[in-house]
Order: sequence, then structure tokens, then C-alpha cells
Amino acid sequence: MPYWVGITGGSASGKTFLLEALRRSLPSEKVTFISMDHYYKDLQLQPRDAEGKVNFDLPDAIDSQRFYEHLLALRRGEAVTQREYTFNQPGVVPRLLTFQPAPLVIVEGLFLFYWPHIRALFDLRLFIEADEPYRFIRRLQRDQRERGYTVDSIIHQYLTQVLPAYRQFVEPLRMYAHLVIQNHYGELTPILRVLLDHLQAALRDV
Repeated sequence: MPYWVGITGGSASGKTFLLEALRRSLPSEKVTFISMDHYYKDLQLQPRDAEGKVNFDLPDAIDSQRFYEHLLALRRGEAVTQREYTFNQPGVVPRLLTFQPAPLVIVEGLFLFYWPHIRALFDLRLFIEADEPYRFIRRLQRDQRERGYTVDSIIHQYLTQVLPAYRQFVEPLRMYAHLVIQNHYGELTPILRVLLDHLQAALRDV
């Protein structure tokens, strides 16, 4: 049976960083990496907050049914395709991504453990925990650099959407993790070595 790993945690806690570190270190022909980000609903279907602004930091922002169906297809040994999510950047043309079944499947996402039927698919569930100031600074830097957002808009979104959603929907998911990873100022190297040893052993067994 394939071995499935799920990674969750707050926005800018280090999920993508860990995923990319694993991608560089594991044999590409034996591992499939999936980000739940690619399963955000189209902009016109997104929930809105009290101010009428789109709120991507709610579970309803994710097309969880399509995501679940694709995960089940992968478990059956079928490849799936999904349009790349480009964070609504008008100058970026989304690609069509293909996810192949593999002995090791690693998935990351903000609400990955929110739905019980999706949570149950993972053999190893990881929750990355980072201090709130660190998460905010990383989000501020990322959204300025990669998405061109203004400082004022980032701060407003963080205080009115990101932080409340984390406390209500994401932080409670910590209880479902097999392992909680403490990300202290981006220092994930020690746990990365342990995790790689575990995953390499898992690959030998599948």
C-alpha cells in the first residue's frame, strides 16, 4: 500500500518550505506532492466577510469534494489533473497539473485535517506550529514579494481574516496530528533529517 503524509499548519508557518525540502531530497519517481492550494474555488464562488471582501481563509474557500475525489482516484492508482491556482494574479496563465499515483504521496494544505473523511486518508499527519509574530512577518514578506499586495492590505487581511480563521479552524486541527513540528524562526533542519529517514524507510516497505 502507498504511504500518505499530510502536512498542515497556519498560513506562513512553513508548510510549503517543508514540502519543497522533501521534494529536493526524495526520489522524484517515487513521490507525488500535492498542495491543497490548487483546489481553491473560482473567485466568484469564494465566501465573503462582513465587509464584502473575499475570504480565502475559510474551509468553504476550498472545493473539498473535488479534492477528496482526486485523492480517492490516486488511491485507486489513477492519475488526476487539476488547474493550477495562481492566487488570482491576472498576468499568470494557470497550467494544467497532473498528479500521478506513487508509493509515497505528500499533501499540504491549510485545512487538510478539517474534514474527517479527508483526514482519515493519511498514514502520517504533521502539524507545523510557528509563533504568531513569525507567521505574520513571513506572510507580510511573501505577499509583498510574490503577490504585490500593499502593507496596509496585508495587515488588514491578517487581522480580520487570517488570524481569526487560524484560531477557529486551523489551530484546533493540531489535536489530530501524529507529530507537531515546532518551527522556531525557520529552523526545520533537525526535524527534516528525522522525517527523511522515516520516509525513506517507508519507501522501502511499500
